[in-house]
Amino acid sequence: MDEFRPLLRLHAPRWPWLLAGAVLMLMATLASFGLLALSGWFITATGLAGIAMAAGSTVMLDIYRPGAGIRFFAVGRAVSRYGERLVTHEAVFRLLADLRIWMFRRLMQLDLQGLASLRSGDTLARLTADVDRLDQFYLRLLAPVAVAAIGLIIAAAVLALFAPPAATAVALILGATAIAAALLGLRLTKRPGEQVVILSGHLRDHLVLSLRGAAELRIYGREPDALHHQGELSRDHERANRTLSRLSGLTQAGGNLATFVSVWAAAVLAIPLVQSGALTGPGFGLVLLGTLALAELVTPLPMATQALAHVRAAARRVAGAAPDAPLPHRGESGPGDGTVVMADVHYRHHPGTTPILDGIALTVRPGDRFAITGPSGTGKSTLLQLITGALSPDSGTIEVGGTPIAAMSPEAIGQRAAWMPQRTMVFNGTVADNLRMAAPEASQQSLWHALWMACLDQTVAELPQGLETWLGEAGRQLSGGEARRLTLARTLLRPAPVLLLDEPVRGLDRDTALAVMERLAHNDPAERAMVVVTHAPELLPTTFLHLQLSNGRLEPGV
Repeated sequence: MDEFRPLLRLHAPRWPWLLAGAVLMLMATLASFGLLALSGWFITATGLAGIAMAAGSTVMLDIYRPGAGIRFFAVGRAVSRYGERLVTHEAVFRLLADLRIWMFRRLMQLDLQGLASLRSGDTLARLTADVDRLDQFYLRLLAPVAVAAIGLIIAAAVLALFAPPAATAVALILGATAIAAALLGLRLTKRPGEQVVILSGHLRDHLVLSLRGAAELRIYGREPDALHHQGELSRDHERANRTLSRLSGLTQAGGNLATFVSVWAAAVLAIPLVQSGALTGPGFGLVLLGTLALAELVTPLPMATQALAHVRAAARRVAGAAPDAPLPHRGESGPGDGTVVMADVHYRHHPGTTPILDGIALTVRPGDRFAITGPSGTGKSTLLQLITGALSPDSGTIEVGGTPIAAMSPEAIGQRAAWMPQRTMVFNGTVADNLRMAAPEASQQSLWHALWMACLDQTVAELPQGLETWLGEAGRQLSGGEARRLTLARTLLRPAPVLLLDEPVRGLDRDTALAVMERLAHNDPAERAMVVVTHAPELLPTTFLHLQLSNGRLEPGV
């Protein structure tokens, strides 16, 4: 049950809401018990009084206090049930927000390799479906079980005031049934519960990948294969759900049977008390209907067993998305200057493989313009990722602005180095929204200047609403080259003394690429250091110092 420890820690700050919800749930349950038990007493008493009066006897029966008690329990049940719904749902919504933030923080602890290993659809399932299932930990598991245990003790104590043997039998039968149902349910629902959660992630992942690759699937005629695989996953998911539904129905039937058996046992044990005069007729009705009311305590337990299977599997998947370890403490630093120093840096992607960077030594000072070229796979992008702290070197030291990367927080590194990765990321927002991610307070003049630097100002000016044009999902309004230049403009807006550009003109025609590189060379702030990775050295202005990365080492370019 180690997977529940993070959940319990996340529940702790919300204990006032959780406790209030559980108390209201217990009040509603006890109000139902009191309503039915008192109604049983009152109905029996009035029936016996009617029989006695029909026989000519004079009977004194107080109908006001029992009637007031019945109304009290009826109103109390409705009010407490309504309050319980409000409070528990508020508590659960707050918990879900906490869970998603906690999950996102764990994912953000991963380095680039760890993030790249995550499948988008499966990760989305963990952030949405799996986290949603974790709300059952309190709503279907903790609260109902605690309320059932406490409510059964209180109800048994009340019944014991009238018929101790019957109360003991009822407590034993319902308690033993709950324990047996829990043990049996844990054993039987573990496998199908885990299958439902895992298959839900696989289904979402396969669907996302199929939709993204729909064009390729159609071109190569593999749509039937994708549909067939989706159908198999759906059928497996349906079978696991059907198994859980059957088990839930059986346990529900077992709980109902246990309730009726307890009513029968209470009647059998209470009849001799009535015959001996130790229990009145109205008391007999109270015991029977009060026992029947305990079905409300037993009914949620099968759902709790099924919820446990879902919650346990979801908790494992959520906990397995990223390590539950805090980020190492790193001091905060100011922007510093644009000096980058790499000394004897070694790095390999996997242990035991040939180093992709073998003794790199590089010094970039404010105002320097470096261009690094080389064949694909030689480690050019890796070198930039090491400077940003996204990857850690196997050995050697890296400093930015006079401070070692290892001693800086990600926020401090971001203040010193603005990085444009190879992957183009455009968010579902306006042009201005995408640009201001790098500089939230940037003026419109700064935005237009950054777009001009990226040779994108005319394109944006021709859009229907200019900077306020909505770009859609993944920037569908833009072409690949335009999206690339928008990413470049966003990076240029970042007020960092070091600029790291990974293939900034990839996918652009020659004239546009030359214009972009020329503007970068002469119009970017002169005091800012710049390191550009490119496959096209012929596009580099003469102001750039050309270095070539080969066999893990930097050499002067040709």
